[in-house]
Amino acid sequence: MDLHAFIQEYTEAVYHARDPAAAARFIADPCIRHEHGHRVVMSLADNTSRIAGFFEGGASVRFEFAVALAEGELYAAAYQVKAVSDGQEQTLSGIEIFRVRDAKIVETWNSAPGAGPWG
Repeated sequence: MDLHAFIQEYTEAVYHARDPAAAARFIADPCIRHEHGHRVVMSLADNTSRIAGFFEGGASVRFEFAVALAEGELYAAAYQVKAVSDGQEQTLSGIEIFRVRDAKIVETWNSAPGAGPWG
């Protein structure tokens, strides 16, 4: 499996197309998430709801990967996301690592996003 193509398709189908339900094609049920010092086991419904939260208030998001590496079942990306809500644009940057097994994201590690793009 080409992890670059898989994560790009996930990003396009779910975030850029604003379709949280498409997450079912990409995210395992359950999926382990490591965020801000916490390990959380999330159901697909929980993940779909989490993703839908990105679009509350009509916000649009656009992810770009500044650096991405794939090795085995792991994909690591330094991303920046441009979000537009109520006419205001904001750029955040962070790092996310995905573990992909059997064509599903089974585990992720997320850094806390920082304000602004990567320099």
